Amino acid sequence: MRYGDHSFFQTGIAVPVFSLRTQNSVGIGEFLDLIAFGQWTKRCGLNLIQILPVNDTGWESSPYSARSAFALNPVYINMQVVRGSDDFKDEIIAAQAKFGKEPRVPFGEVTRWKRSMLRNIFDNRFEKLEKNPAFQKWIDANAWVKPYAVYCLLKSQNNEASWKDWKANQNPTEAHVEALWRKHHKDALFQAWMQFEAEAQFKVAVSELSKIDIRIKGDIPILINEDSADVWFSRHYFSLNDRAGAPPDMFSHSGQNWGFPTYCWDEIIKDNFSWWRARLNQASKFYHAYRIDHVLGFFRIWAVPESETTGILGHFEPSISITRASLEAAGFKSETIDYLQRPNYSKEQLATFLGDAVGDAIGKYFELFGYSRDRYVLKEKNASEKAIIALPESSSVKDALLKIYWNRIFVPHSVGDNLHPYWYWYDQPVLFTLPQNEQDKLREIIGKNADAQEDLWRDNGTNLLSKLVNETDMLVCAEDLGSVPRCVPDVLFKLNILSLRVERWARNWDSPYSPYYEAADYPRLSVSTTSCHDSSTLLGLWEEPDFDKELYWQHLHLMGSAPEHLTPDIVRDIIRHLFSTNSLFSIPPLQDLLALSSRWTPLNPDQERVNIPGTVGPHNWSYRMPCTVEELFENTALSSIIRKLVEERKNRQIWKI
Repeated sequence: MRYGDHSFFQTGIAVPVFSLRTQNSVGIGEFLDLIAFGQWTKRCGLNLIQILPVNDTGWESSPYSARSAFALNPVYINMQVVRGSDDFKDEIIAAQAKFGKEPRVPFGEVTRWKRSMLRNIFDNRFEKLEKNPAFQKWIDANAWVKPYAVYCLLKSQNNEASWKDWKANQNPTEAHVEALWRKHHKDALFQAWMQFEAEAQFKVAVSELSKIDIRIKGDIPILINEDSADVWFSRHYFSLNDRAGAPPDMFSHSGQNWGFPTYCWDEIIKDNFSWWRARLNQASKFYHAYRIDHVLGFFRIWAVPESETTGILGHFEPSISITRASLEAAGFKSETIDYLQRPNYSKEQLATFLGDAVGDAIGKYFELFGYSRDRYVLKEKNASEKAIIALPESSSVKDALLKIYWNRIFVPHSVGDNLHPYWYWYDQPVLFTLPQNEQDKLREIIGKNADAQEDLWRDNGTNLLSKLVNETDMLVCAEDLGSVPRCVPDVLFKLNILSLRVERWARNWDSPYSPYYEAADYPRLSVSTTSCHDSSTLLGLWEEPDFDKELYWQHLHLMGSAPEHLTPDIVRDIIRHLFSTNSLFSIPPLQDLLALSSRWTPLNPDQERVNIPGTVGPHNWSYRMPCTVEELFENTALSSIIRKLVEERKNRQIWKI
């Protein structure tokens, strides 16, 4: 879907669909709620609404844990407009009353209720739906529907267990899917019908927004859940030997393991990107623009062996590895190379990790190294994070065993004799057991290896992204946060992909004191924002104990010292500064714009968070607007403040590319 004219500074608002609240919705935001919300954004002078992924996630509340790259989440269906819902009018009204009082989205309860109610409606109308030519035509036009529907009905038959745990139907073919579609025709048709209804409602919402010049910016995650219809049916596109994640950083010492399989890009390229092309074309039915979540993964993904739990033992894929032959050519003995990826220990060395528990641990979890009588290595069955974490030991013993397991210079590649430097290789105890000349040689080899990666990543990112950005006429934006290779900004610029600037993190981290970049220095092809779904809001940021208010205050060029707490007037100054950036788009979240008024300011800013990375619980992915959209319309002062700020931004001249 074409975005249209964007030759002037534009301003949007970010809000998850599940967070919307209207008088018509039932416990959660719905596709049709976007119409009323869009009318309010129009009143505020805004240009677009940015949403999180809306794919079917089953019973999982995280929008990034999709069971399909194509299917929409039926939980966003508005029940009242579904034909046949009048037969259940009283039940729908009762559900509105029950779920409407909840301050956060009761995702599981609402999902169960909606799917059950949709099934009741479907069963009542099955004979008519089965013969509906429009419905059948839609099924025929969407090749993904039958595999998805069959996968969903099989999950239901298997108590929602992962396909990997099914006793049958784990390795489907097209003929197999077709046979199951016919055998379980009614159940399969129900799954397809929910998609038919969801797509129709989403299209109506987007059409109505387009009429008032409000654009929708979607979010397309780079990855897909292992327990998904796509991995189940299109297995050859995915590697189940690795899991994608992120390397260690200032927020996580052990990195991240997202649990999603990595791609077999060779297979995807061999098929001319057919799966990705279909995915983008499906998204173009709804979006004028889209955000590529974790665009860095197109340059290189952090791949973690399936046997590990954290992200610490991962490596970038693709990457130029260090070969065993090159280390031998540099003078390292074969035994030393083995030692650097699987150290052996004396009892005294193990005691430095395990303390008084060393004797018991040696007897249980270690074996003698080779023919040695006093050197030990972890037994193979204990040599993985999953194995260590599962041991019936205290957390202190397991932590010590993990440190022993992590103590290495290299991580072996899953294929061949190739090696990857361990992320913390430079300060591991094993390094300092080597002679100084070997330590120096390793630093030289690993340093040169790190410098050699950029050209590979530049070529990989360019090749993959160039095949995808021109597939549709949607405007392409990127989420390029994290450990960013030097080549990324140049590639995004050349491909006209907008980068992301979250103001609190838009700093020169390589300079002393990590100064903030000036608003005028933001790239023209970028999206600027105050906060994102994985961060605190502005009000929350101000309460964080390690946040340097004074440095941020200086960056805003405001007078005096930073205040202890934010007020609506100060929030207005912060938003005005954001809107002064050189970014083509500025898209703050709803919560930060609501902070322009004291009417809906929460007592605890944590209540406004959408997600806290690295945590699991009902506090994530359940943020709900503190008011209805109808109440937003009544707050004319708030919409007037937003409109004035937006007009200031819109009327600026675009002068810098």
